Amino acid sequence: MTPFFNIDERIESASQKALDMCKAQFAEIDEITEFNQLKVQKAFIDNGISETHFTTSTGYGYGDRGRETLDKVWAQVLCAEDALVRHNFVCGTHTLATALFGVLRPGDNMLCVTGTPYDTIHGVIGISGEGMGSLKDFGVNYSEVALKDERPDLDGIKDAVNDSTTMVYIQRSRGYELRPSLTVDEIGEIVKIANDKNPNVIVMVDNCYGEFVEKREPLEVGADLIAGSMIKNAGGGIATTGGYIAGRSDTGNCLWVCFMLLILLAKRSKARFISLRCSLFSATMLRRNTTTNALI
Repeated sequence: MTPFFNIDERIESASQKALDMCKAQFAEIDEITEFNQLKVQKAFIDNGISETHFTTSTGYGYGDRGRETLDKVWAQVLCAEDALVRHNFVCGTHTLATALFGVLRPGDNMLCVTGTPYDTIHGVIGISGEGMGSLKDFGVNYSEVALKDERPDLDGIKDAVNDSTTMVYIQRSRGYELRPSLTVDEIGEIVKIANDKNPNVIVMVDNCYGEFVEKREPLEVGADLIAGSMIKNAGGGIATTGGYIAGRSDTGNCLWVCFMLLILLAKRSKARFISLRCSLFSATMLRRNTTTNALI
């Protein structure tokens, strides 16, 4: 019994019993957190992060060491061939939209295999709204495979993927539904089914809220492209903006065309730019507590 408050012994006993029951889960969370912390630190060391990476550049920003190295750090952390990490992405939906418009072309077929995605992306895909410049407006076809008992319907996915499927889209988190989020192993099962049916299909994962909650990321089980927000797990709770897109280098090259629009729209002062860059570097290193809380 603590000497600070007059708490009934039965309450303290129940509290300790609850902690004992959760001990194994908390130990697993600590192990995952430590693993990912060391992974991030190794990426910082391997890429020689120093104070020179926190300074701005002039003109068009060619040869911007900080920008290029931040991309390399995230590519290594996420086990990607290439990565695009920018403060210009204002939220997860903005980041996902850039990835989708960068890869898909008129006449392509997008198949979401985790049911209807959360509503903030509906206008981007064209599930709702008309004449808003959605993927649908640009001739990209959309279909989906409903969940079965709140889990991906693997048989339904196998039937839906065919030679005309351009992209298999996976929403990892539960979004606004009550279903559990997908594990990396479950994503790997979907990837295998998709690639068996169509070796040329692009498997993209909305990785928002999924970063660092396991020892592996979706790219390690065969996903081609992942995207997420720095405002969530990846930003450690201190990044006020930003997002990342990572995956195969050939998909990354397609994204640059779409990303140029962000540059035209992003007129910020140098001081603001440096502040945002520092927050992204710092958030990458200091995301430990936020990731632990996400796992809890």
